[in-house]
Amino acid sequence: MKIKYLGTAAAERIPAMFCSCSVCTNAREKGGRELRTQTQTLIDDGRLMIDFPGDSYLHQMKYGINFNGIRNLLITHWHSDHLYAEDLAYRMKGYSQGIEQRLEVYVNAYTMKFIERAFELEGRWDTEMFNFHIVRPYESFMIDQYEVFTLPAQHGNFKADCFIYVIREKSGPTILWTHDTGYLTDSMFEFLTQQGFHFDFVSLDCTSQTLPGKISAHMNWRQNLALIEALKEKHLASAKTQFVINHFSHNGGQTYAQMREIAQREGVMVAYDGAEYEITAPQRN
Repeated sequence: MKIKYLGTAAAERIPAMFCSCSVCTNAREKGGRELRTQTQTLIDDGRLMIDFPGDSYLHQMKYGINFNGIRNLLITHWHSDHLYAEDLAYRMKGYSQGIEQRLEVYVNAYTMKFIERAFELEGRWDTEMFNFHIVRPYESFMIDQYEVFTLPAQHGNFKADCFIYVIREKSGPTILWTHDTGYLTDSMFEFLTQQGFHFDFVSLDCTSQTLPGKISAHMNWRQNLALIEALKEKHLASAKTQFVINHFSHNGGQTYAQMREIAQREGVMVAYDGAEYEITAPQRN
């Protein structure tokens, strides 16, 4: 399995449009990996896309992606840096031509309301261009060659309106995707252990980076370390698991270079826009 991070920032991006903090100033001066766009990810060269933020068009141009070739879109939640449905509407006839297949969109019921609102504003609903699948917490379903498991994220309204996912490839690796969420609840841990998962790759929400205290709707670095330890203690992960932190806010106070130095001490990788990771499932007895 291959994961490509198209964007790795929280909503404001880095540098934020209207900010002169030290992180944003550094990003403007140095560029490169210090620049972050809104979080979006491709799995296996577009066999599955996770989220569709306002920066999707920028990602398409920057990385030479043909969105017409993407069959499956998995949405985490309704915030505009993960779903910009107004742009998704431009897939409909009258805006686009030459599309021969529907886009399979997997989305929870609350988030679906934002898609419906965008399409209502356009005054149309093109059933030939989309096939929507409503997903619910603590369920599993197939997307192509992947079995996807849903968990209600500690985010948004905290009422199963935001999801995180486990994605398991048939005869391949298993990944845990934690954007956007606070620390996992006991019920979430119980579900993971009941399923008997072992994660080969974990993408951790690190929006708040080194900010102190307990963060409820996102995680910080201390919570990331606690979650890594908990996953290992519960035999959901091991020393062979790849851990990557992602989804950074400039308000977290760390540049890419600073956060990378901190994370390296714990053997954790730091995502950046354009980062790619190859994941293989280790042989287990």
